Amino acid sequence: MVEATAEQVLKQQPGVSVITSEDIKKTPPVNDLSDIIRKMPGVNLTGNSASGTRGNNRQIDIRGMGPENTLILIDGVPVTSRNSVRYSWRGERDTRGDTNWVPPEQVERIEVIRGPAAARYGSGAAGGVVNIITKRPTNDWHGSLSLYTNQPESSEEGATRRANFSLSGPLAGDALTTRLYGNLNKTDADSWDINSPVGTKNAAGHEGVRNKDING
Repeated sequence: MVEATAEQVLKQQPGVSVITSEDIKKTPPVNDLSDIIRKMPGVNLTGNSASGTRGNNRQIDIRGMGPENTLILIDGVPVTSRNSVRYSWRGERDTRGDTNWVPPEQVERIEVIRGPAAARYGSGAAGGVVNIITKRPTNDWHGSLSLYTNQPESSEEGATRRANFSLSGPLAGDALTTRLYGNLNKTDADSWDINSPVGTKNAAGHEGVRNKDING
């Protein structure tokens, strides 16, 4: 008699890729989970600024159908980060990203679903679905803290600093456990003329962003 886990069954479905916690340990992401997700078939990272201003290129795009057609879930629940838009002085900008909400240490597996397999999730998943499954709290207390900084080569671009944290454990044995994770992210403003085309005086990209994400 051969028994298969839900993860093994999912991996065998066409158009489905699964990233396990062991995969993440072997290749830790430099920035956030998108560094790993982008390696899956049919997945790219993109920004969505219409004017071509410098984007963060952290939004997930499956099968070239755009981030707006890629559904991001955490434990089966849609995330709301793409509703938090940052604006340049021209009045347009994309979100910081959809995958920096969960510290990599808290991930049990990531399911990347493409094509017909994603149809049951509705019109917002025309390109595909990314479902981030987090680890369940245990009877022992666990915590993590990670720091990330990015200093671009060009002094015209603002530096980014981020701190991720997580804490989980029992409150009343097996009956009640708790989990808290989140991040603090700050990006300095770009120089005023970072995106000026040669021979013009147009400017774009003057912006700064501070995000605070808490999930429990």
